[in-house]
Amino acid sequence: MNMKKYLWVSERERRQDPSRVGLAQLALPMLLEMVLRSTVQLADVAFLSRISDSVVNAVSVSSQYIMLCMIIGTAVATGTIVCINQAIGMKNLQKVNKLASITVVVNTVIGLLFGLLFLVGADAMLVIMALEDAALEAAGRYMRIVGGLMVFQTVSIILNSLCRSMGHTKAPLAINLTVNIINLTGNYIVVFHPELVGHIDPVVGVAIASVLGCVGGMILSFVIVARSGIRLSLRYLRPFPVEDFRLALSIGIPGGMNNLAYSLSQLVTTSIVSLTGDTMMAAKVYVSNIVHYVALVGWAFSMANSTMVGYRVGAGQYDEAKEIRALVTRIALLSNMAFSLLIIAVNRPLMGLFTDDPMILKLAAGVIVIDFVVEIGRALNNSISGALQAAGDVKYQLVVNQASGWIVSVGGSYLLGIVMGWGLYGVWTAFALDEMLRGLILLRRWKSDKWMIGAEAHRRIIAKDHE
Repeated sequence: MNMKKYLWVSERERRQDPSRVGLAQLALPMLLEMVLRSTVQLADVAFLSRISDSVVNAVSVSSQYIMLCMIIGTAVATGTIVCINQAIGMKNLQKVNKLASITVVVNTVIGLLFGLLFLVGADAMLVIMALEDAALEAAGRYMRIVGGLMVFQTVSIILNSLCRSMGHTKAPLAINLTVNIINLTGNYIVVFHPELVGHIDPVVGVAIASVLGCVGGMILSFVIVARSGIRLSLRYLRPFPVEDFRLALSIGIPGGMNNLAYSLSQLVTTSIVSLTGDTMMAAKVYVSNIVHYVALVGWAFSMANSTMVGYRVGAGQYDEAKEIRALVTRIALLSNMAFSLLIIAVNRPLMGLFTDDPMILKLAAGVIVIDFVVEIGRALNNSISGALQAAGDVKYQLVVNQASGWIVSVGGSYLLGIVMGWGLYGVWTAFALDEMLRGLILLRRWKSDKWMIGAEAHRRIIAKDHE
């Protein structure tokens, strides 16, 4: 395998053809983008921890509900981007414009509808969570603001992806840098200099800062997409391209249901952990935010893998798609294991950024060790599932993820964590079993080459309307 030709290509080649881009050229900006995005989440937790652990728990629960609804918008965007990447691979710009226009309109409608749901139904959704009264009220305030205005997030999802697909690999990084600067500035003012904003409620202030960051990022996204060569127009919706939209949904909905199943299982798992008390809950929130960084390098290369495999599938270059997937899986495994060991070594000072509670520190130290196994399975899942999705092979993944997520992750969390009394250690052990099982099953699916059958059928549909 010639690794060099997949990792980096010349600037001249990239200008001539957006599909001729290297893994590192895609992954490195994605990595910085994800670090920035994760920094916002970590900063929110760090700022709110200055108020109380109860408020941290409240915002964490609210965010999980918001992410559940974001999955719908992400599903439409993901299915469309898979088709767009394949269309770019076969040089069908007319199809790219049509698919992009459809998705921007649909995601706008989705964002508005879910925003209304959060505005009127926040309290009802939060009742099932075992939160104290003060935390429940804080969660409702955060949910109504960030969730109520989530249209800015649903539109930004597709715009960022369009920038990346058209070869503007650094654009999403600039967009997220804008979001972070606005968000972090707002958080800092609200928590440390509340007098500048009339001593606004800290939870409300953090929520407003988050929304303002999204608005700034979305505006910049529109500007970059307008300069990328993509033409967004309502004329592509008359007559409505039913076959194109159906194809995008056939890929996006199963993929979205995969994410939905995972997020729902995480929400149920959170409710299981909440049964054990605030100490376990706080430890879960803090550890989750720290170990999130472990998989970022592998995740960035897996996202780049999905884009590049999509280009190759569109062009019918299946052997190159296989070589790219194999290379990315190795990179993800090595990076996840290395960073997990690093986190294990320095977990105490990292946890000290959030709390000095000795019980939480002790719990976190053990959980981070178990997370090493989680990250091995996650590396397999991220790299292989992205490649299968890029080829349009998503239904098989849906069955595997649903079964493993609910039986092994949720069922195992309750069995090991509550019934057997292992607490948070039991929950993380169930996570490890789930990730490893799914990773090995998906690897077997990829090696079977059965995904090529559906890929050929999708290529015939995308090839239509070629200028």
